[in-house]
Amino acid sequence: MELLKELPRPERFFRKLTRGTLPLLVWAAHFAACYVLVAFQCSPAGFAPGNPHRLPLAVMTLVALAACAALAWRARGTLAGGDEHTALLDWAAAGTAVLAFIGIAWTSVPLWFVESCG
Repeated sequence: MELLKELPRPERFFRKLTRGTLPLLVWAAHFAACYVLVAFQCSPAGFAPGNPHRLPLAVMTLVALAACAALAWRARGTLAGGDEHTALLDWAAAGTAVLAFIGIAWTSVPLWFVESCG
């Protein structure tokens, strides 16, 4: 019984994996949602044939940017009190949040220049 008490707790791998990659998942979801929405708007049977509407794209972009900014702010709080023993996961969470924020801003640029579906 003493051996069982001394064993370390499991690492919770998927929780840590999600924490480190969640901003990249937000970026991927934003990318897919924007391009699916534009494709759906531009299809002949779409809900708004003709020119794609930019308001839903702007809302999705702002929500994704806000999510990445919140994740970066959360990671900043962890890193602010960090020292040389700060875990790699903390640095990865902060770095992917910044990377995803820049990626969302960059991949949304072509959406603002779409004039028509044709």
